[in-house]
Amino acid sequence: MTRLANFFNWTMTYRINSDIQLLYGRIIAKENAPRTPEEISNLREKARVSPPSDAVRNKTKSVAWMVSHCKTHGQREKYVEELSKYIDVDIFGKCGHLTCTKNPLHISDPQCYNMIESTYKFYLSFENAIFPDYVTEKFFKIMGHHIVPVVYGGADYTQHAPPHSYIDARKFKPEELAAYLKLLDANDTLYNEYFWWKDYYDVEYSIEGTTRHGFCDMCQKLHELKDVDYQSYKRSGF
Repeated sequence: MTRLANFFNWTMTYRINSDIQLLYGRIIAKENAPRTPEEISNLREKARVSPPSDAVRNKTKSVAWMVSHCKTHGQREKYVEELSKYIDVDIFGKCGHLTCTKNPLHISDPQCYNMIESTYKFYLSFENAIFPDYVTEKFFKIMGHHIVPVVYGGADYTQHAPPHSYIDARKFKPEELAAYLKLLDANDTLYNEYFWWKDYYDVEYSIEGTTRHGFCDMCQKLHELKDVDYQSYKRSGF
């Protein structure tokens, strides 16, 4: 309806340029987080020989993926199909042949993530759509465990996570990515380096935490209306 055109003053979405951000998760720096590239480099070097947790040891498999939407707008399934030609990818859920719970549909069960953390070195945090800033719990939940996420999405992940804490699949052809994962799989010191950040950041991905941040930010804005610059967003197609 045209009467709603220019009616909306604020946006509240996952987009970084939203007036209020309602994110699927966030990674929060602790007080002891490094501030300079030199500090980060030193911590990466330290993690090579002394990873932050024993959870990165004794893993027996390489790549896992839990997925229930088999055909997607972003065509992630085609990338994985090609990747699987060069490295084993264990697929859990409706789109694969493996299950991790008694009910094969419950791939989001916490025990699934615990099993993957203890068994696999890499997880495919592939989004079903390639949109700017679109990063879901597929990424943040894995960052909350001791496993390296391989991301595939339209976001600039440097705005969401510490450097050298994930691997961006879109920077590799599938064959190149497989070769790199095999290199890390065979070299514990290089693999451990991806966990340098664990003692210096907290990961938040619960629904309660993410909604609390979003609505608390909205509440704060409502209490600061006198300091807010108004703008309107033209809507069409009502």
